[in-house]
Amino acid sequence: MIHGPSSPPRAQRGVSILTAIFLLLLFGLLAALMARVISASHATAAEDLIGARSYQAARGGVEWGLYQVLDPSNATATAPSAALPACFANGTVLSGLGASVTVDCTAYGPFTEGSKAIRIYRITATATSPGPGGISVERRVEVTTEKCRDGASSTAPYAC
Repeated sequence: MIHGPSSPPRAQRGVSILTAIFLLLLFGLLAALMARVISASHATAAEDLIGARSYQAARGGVEWGLYQVLDPSNATATAPSAALPACFANGTVLSGLGASVTVDCTAYGPFTEGSKAIRIYRITATATSPGPGGISVERRVEVTTEKCRDGASSTAPYAC
């Protein structure tokens, strides 16, 4: 039996179907892998965005805490005082920042240098935001600052 150019030999029949099935499976697996990578990158981008929002909320909490201890008129409701302010209540929860923000304050001192009284404040703000898939993203910002009052000064704001 002589095979011409239009009729393939009997041993090679069906090879092209197997090749086509193999390529379809390979491309299907590659498409599934690409979909998984893209999905993971979108979830990571969402977590980054929520992390940035949490950081900004924590930073806002720290700025609120700094204002509470550094504002020259916060000694009393009506007038400033020569006394150094105490810390605000620990565990203060701030709302309206897009996250749950808890602000804590620790005061050290007062320490004296001549007629000057110095108090050191450590303010910590922790912001927690809900993230994708039930994961929460938390950011914490801590600052340390000082406030000095000069006891020899007789006029407000008694600053050093």
